[in-house]
Amino acid sequence: MKAAYTIVGIVASFAVAGAAVAASSNKNAVPLATPFGITVQPLGLAQGYGLDKTTAAGVARDKIVFATAEGLTLYTRNDDPAGASACDAECAKTWHAAKAPAKITTPVENWSVITRADGVKQWAYENKALYTFAEDLEPGSVGGNAPSRFGRGPKIGPRGQKSASIPKDKPMPGGWSVAYFYPAAAADNLPPGFEIKEAEDALGLVLVDDRQHTLYARTDGRKVEACRVNPCKWLPARAPQMAEAVGEFKPQWGQGGIYQWTYKGNALYSFAGDLLPGYAEGDGAEPGWEPVRMVKYFAPANVKLKGTPKLGKVFTDEKGMSLYYRDSFIYQSGSGHSLRHGSPIRPAVGRDLKTDPKCQEDCSAKWKPFLAPDDAQANGNWNVYVRPDGKKQWAYQDYALWSFAGDEKPGDIYGNDEYEYFVSHDTTTVVDIGTPYYGPMTMYWVAAHP
Repeated sequence: MKAAYTIVGIVASFAVAGAAVAASSNKNAVPLATPFGITVQPLGLAQGYGLDKTTAAGVARDKIVFATAEGLTLYTRNDDPAGASACDAECAKTWHAAKAPAKITTPVENWSVITRADGVKQWAYENKALYTFAEDLEPGSVGGNAPSRFGRGPKIGPRGQKSASIPKDKPMPGGWSVAYFYPAAAADNLPPGFEIKEAEDALGLVLVDDRQHTLYARTDGRKVEACRVNPCKWLPARAPQMAEAVGEFKPQWGQGGIYQWTYKGNALYSFAGDLLPGYAEGDGAEPGWEPVRMVKYFAPANVKLKGTPKLGKVFTDEKGMSLYYRDSFIYQSGSGHSLRHGSPIRPAVGRDLKTDPKCQEDCSAKWKPFLAPDDAQANGNWNVYVRPDGKKQWAYQDYALWSFAGDEKPGDIYGNDEYEYFVSHDTTTVVDIGTPYYGPMTMYWVAAHP
């Protein structure tokens, strides 16, 4: 699988909220994962098509691919020459060029635009032309295998029936490779025990230690004082005494006489508040400290992350007011959704709802759409829906985002877990949220989290 990052000599230019940012020579500059018009999508059940208890409780994003703005998986052709496409005639009937703008106004490292023989502009990643596959009809599909074929939950219309059989996987067409964003390829220039992992709380791919915990560095130039309290908040990433430099990773004697790893001259630490892999509570905990990101995800300029005592990190607007998404809950499922990041993100459900929250009564006075600028485009985990009035609304992992009128000040999350019950007394009553449900179910609001 191809890496989505370059560890040595990272220099990037990237875009936020449609504005170009000049390339930087800062040694700590981090490349953006995707240009505008390209998204990332989890494969298979992580789309949320399996609605029974086992699959709805939260499927790991263990395979994530580059995709079009519509969510269709991107591929590379093994025999394509660098910087060109040799897929034409019959090949082009099945493998469609991932069309790109004539010019990238906000360059992103490793991404480029090539010109095909027919004049069409096509996206390329690491100089390899990108394509969609004609047999992929929905996000999360790969090699013509649709994630919705796993729909074995209660009787739920187009997602399948409880008794539906699961077809065998079609083999991946020969000569083609999935354009994976994650898992990232193993890097040769990492110290033993270090890896690159997705940490959604850090909005990117980060460096982790042998416990899979996020690593941090102080990047404001100030020295880290030796910890004189117990327990320490920042824990040095210890290096073996016989350790040698690996690429830009070097061991050195640090404060307190501890031999520890450094990266690009910055000493590496884990954060005591990160209790489990994937946490990034140290991000923003103190000025100057940042996760060691290898790739960062796009986020609109007016979107922030804020830590909460109960739910962990949630998205807010530029004023610190919490953002929410609408979700569905069926009683045959279990998710622990009132816990920290307990609500499983199921992009397929977000696409069912789009910009209609399916309230039983008008809820527009309480719930306001989180609008996007007219020129907003999909990027990474963020997409844009066009509302019936023509305005654009931001969506995160395909869930449209909203603000809650009941929140009075920054940090309030009073809208979280606001329920609305739908009860049917027979097998013919249908609750339609884009996918029809037969039987009791609930719609509820969730504080949007990474």
